[in-house]
Amino acid sequence: MNNIKKLTALSLAAVMAAACTGCGDQSWSYKTNDVSLSAGTYIYNLMNGYYTAYDMVESPDEVKKILEVEVEDSDTNEKKTVEQYAYDSADEETMKMVAVEQLFKNYGLELDQDKYESAKAYTSSIWGSMKKTFEDYGISETSFDYCYSEYTVKYTQVFEYLYGKDGEKYVDADALTSYYKDKYTGYAYFSLSMTDYDSEGNSTTKTEEEIKKAASDFEKYVKMINNDKKSYKDAVAQYISDYSLSSDPTFSGSYNKEESNLAEEVSASLDKLKEGQAEFVKAGEGEGAIYYVVYKPVTDSILDFLEEDSDDEDDEIAVETSDEAAEEVKIYDLKSGYSRYSILQEMKGDEYSDYLVDYAKSLNVEKNNAVVGKFNPKMFVKDSDD
Repeated sequence: MNNIKKLTALSLAAVMAAACTGCGDQSWSYKTNDVSLSAGTYIYNLMNGYYTAYDMVESPDEVKKILEVEVEDSDTNEKKTVEQYAYDSADEETMKMVAVEQLFKNYGLELDQDKYESAKAYTSSIWGSMKKTFEDYGISETSFDYCYSEYTVKYTQVFEYLYGKDGEKYVDADALTSYYKDKYTGYAYFSLSMTDYDSEGNSTTKTEEEIKKAASDFEKYVKMINNDKKSYKDAVAQYISDYSLSSDPTFSGSYNKEESNLAEEVSASLDKLKEGQAEFVKAGEGEGAIYYVVYKPVTDSILDFLEEDSDDEDDEIAVETSDEAAEEVKIYDLKSGYSRYSILQEMKGDEYSDYLVDYAKSLNVEKNNAVVGKFNPKMFVKDSDD
């Protein structure tokens, strides 16, 4: 290096040192007057950013210069190298953590200990097998627990407050219902195969008389709902009694109107049924035939069709049967497969993430160059000349 280059390098180093707040102190990475995050928190986010980009690369194990490979940022559609993607992702995620911590304090929230302890138990099991790897990177158990457990719970709590009844972005039941019904259809059904199987897997096709009776019975259950103004539970109770079942035979949930994984005949029935109506559906022919009673639940308010509101004892009904092994069978509420939070998260998750990024930018966040300037995605690259 010639003298001019040496002087330039020294001058640049001096400028960087003068501009660096907290250089040499690696006890924190990002902070405000109220919030301080550990160095391990930033390293964890840098690691996640690197491996997220790594997974975008085709045959990454075969790539020599992995950090130089370009990937596309799904949020911005911008092409970035794996290295830049990791840096940008780490910065954004750490800024979001600052935002969540600040909002958590602003809203006067307290950590949900039950959810935290549940998350921590899972975190501890991961730490047990990954301890050396994380510590080699500079991620302590405390930092890992924060990122994987505490922050996750706080992120959810801030989200629920922000979009809850006391939050500035409150989403009411009508909006939730409208979103759900635009994208999903609720369903419930019970079925009967025309082929019976014993405990050893041997099959026996029902007789013609049994098949006719099954068809007649299933038409009866549909009539109970559509014509006799009985509930779906009433029809299920009658089915349990008629066939001496030992448990509720219902399958219920929601399916995406554009991506149904239900039987084709069941999906087709739901597409034309009105809420609160049922239909007798035959799928297949001969020995492979299956009979269904397909029902479309009423979802005027999605809040009445959520998992956390299902299976309440007051809403169960019991059916007396002649089966000695199951003298009483409980019939449960139908389930959407969703909670209010899961629908809200799907509906507002991206908006929430953007809100946190923007909110963090409004804060006076200090970034510790002794941490941010030190750690490089190269530390995560294995068996490479990067």
